[in-house]
Amino acid sequence: MLSIMREHTQCTECSRYRQIIQGRILKMSSHAQTPDHLQRTAESSRQKIMSSATVLNIQDESRTVKSLNLKIHNENFRFKAGQWVDTFIPGVDTVTGFSMCSSPGLLQRDGMMHLAVKRSSHPPAEWVHTKCKVGSQVNLRVGGDYFYDPQTGEDPPTDLLLVAGGVGINPLMSMLNHIHDMHQSETSRSMCPNKVILMFSAKTNDELLFRKRINELCNVKPNNMSAVYFITEETGATEDNTVCSRIKQEHVQEATDKLNSGKVECYLCGPSPMIADIETMLKACGITESSIHYERWW
Repeated sequence: MLSIMREHTQCTECSRYRQIIQGRILKMSSHAQTPDHLQRTAESSRQKIMSSATVLNIQDESRTVKSLNLKIHNENFRFKAGQWVDTFIPGVDTVTGFSMCSSPGLLQRDGMMHLAVKRSSHPPAEWVHTKCKVGSQVNLRVGGDYFYDPQTGEDPPTDLLLVAGGVGINPLMSMLNHIHDMHQSETSRSMCPNKVILMFSAKTNDELLFRKRINELCNVKPNNMSAVYFITEETGATEDNTVCSRIKQEHVQEATDKLNSGKVECYLCGPSPMIADIETMLKACGITESSIHYERWW
């Protein structure tokens, strides 16, 4: 935790936020309470660069989720698909982490970045849903060791299995968009995975965020992406690729059977109980622990 404070000290843009972090440390040292984002992720990698950002657009992705289109003002600000940003909101003392759902390429091309935030009583999420408006300013800093970033010269491309629960789709959506960008570039096309399967579970059809965009990506040639959607609290799904059920062992087995068993990487993001269950299912299908990467919700 103190290492985070020292790194922030090096940044002239964030004296206000250094005070917040120091205050959080003092509070935690004197009161027993649930660890906050900065403490939970104290051991995670973080970039030293912080950037201010302006909200350009706010959109309802569902009844409970809003997406923000942000203009990033520091041209050196970069992230990898799957990472999150420490988010510092003026007037909100709680610092949180939001995962990007856009591709790193969008940031490099247009200086834009997208976040999707589910409504809750957590102060930063509450701010997004009740006070945030076009023109609002926030400060951001990239962190996290969970990402997909194939490099030139590495082993031949792997197959990918992505498993999301609810708003856990965010970092995986960033990965899907990143793979799409890689396919559009002659220099990175050879690093693209041979096949990508997404398994996306949500309580209701309305909470299957970005479904239209996912389907568009699955229809772009080469058609190496596919998606299966799972709805746990509604019945009567009519689409061929939708199942009214939780993700079960047979579903995971069916997906892994379509992938190269000796060359597959799995990225999971969602509620902790779900991730634990999926990890067990993957291992039963012969997937090694080193090939399973996950980010749990706290």
